[in-house]
Amino acid sequence: MAIARRAIRYADERLDALLSITGRMDGFLYRCRNDRFYTMLYMSDGIQTLSHYPSRDFIHNGVRDYTSIIHPEDLAGVYAAVDQALEARRTWNMDYRIVTKEGKSLWVREIGGGVFNDAGVLVFLEGFVIDISDRKEIEDLNVRLVQELKVANEELSLQKRELELAKQQSDHSANHDALTDLPNRRAFQHKLQTAMELSKTSANAAALLLIDLDKFKDVNDTLGHDAGDNLLKQVAVELRTIVRKDDFVARIGGDEFAFLLLAEPKHIAAEAARVARRILNKLQIKMPSPNGVIQVGCTVGIATSPEAADAENLMILADQLLYVGKKHGRNRVITQSDLETRALQSKHSWRDLLIRS
Repeated sequence: MAIARRAIRYADERLDALLSITGRMDGFLYRCRNDRFYTMLYMSDGIQTLSHYPSRDFIHNGVRDYTSIIHPEDLAGVYAAVDQALEARRTWNMDYRIVTKEGKSLWVREIGGGVFNDAGVLVFLEGFVIDISDRKEIEDLNVRLVQELKVANEELSLQKRELELAKQQSDHSANHDALTDLPNRRAFQHKLQTAMELSKTSANAAALLLIDLDKFKDVNDTLGHDAGDNLLKQVAVELRTIVRKDDFVARIGGDEFAFLLLAEPKHIAAEAARVARRILNKLQIKMPSPNGVIQVGCTVGIATSPEAADAENLMILADQLLYVGKKHGRNRVITQSDLETRALQSKHSWRDLLIRS
């Protein structure tokens, strides 16, 4: 008898402890039958703290069953989670909303499981439900903050791409001719300076071909500036077909273009002359006009290093040679060797001929 009394007292103490703990928690314990209505056998008083409905309302589903206060949008998910857990004979752990007596939605977390008899038959469902509304609010806030941060990062990335694109477009505009989209004088001068510096430290020499269109003024005066613009675009297309990997072509102003190439010093003059002849042939363009065909051509002045020691002198020399070609018949290529030949014939230096021209 003494043993039995101690056992009963121990059981009572465990029950008191359990009731005390459940009375302090923001939640409740429950046990219900495994029947069609999940008839509630026990529900601790914590349900009133959460839902503001007294626990007695739920016992034996006297006033209402528990599923009646589960949010309608979450009810199907709750049923599915419980069924899956019971089928696998594991506990369920799920979050859902209940609707309080005042109609307010409250987030809860339920952890529960099935109770099976010795024959393996499910007889009860039991578990505990706790209030997670504060935690859920923080989680939702974190989700919103993460989403807002993601959106902000995407916007920053987009702005960065737009700025990079704007910079690229700005750099392109600053270094390219708006009409022909060839590099402009600014880009050409930078490239020429780089090429001349490179020629001093490498095995290559530089050649500069200055190209000036013949009869361009006749096209503008006879056919108008739109026709002149179209001619310049056509010239740019033709020059691009000649450019090789390491060559550089630019429009440096009006109807004047520049072609820059590198080659070994012993081959630079021949290579420049070969390219110049291709340019001369490519730019033989016929422009029909009311007064007959205007035969457009070009004059090319070629200057090479090391005869010109730096970029400025190379540009001056090529420009002077171009001027000589324009003055003596146009539609031709003028090189330093051409002037040297004339110098021998006239008994003057080729530089004197440049000055005389």
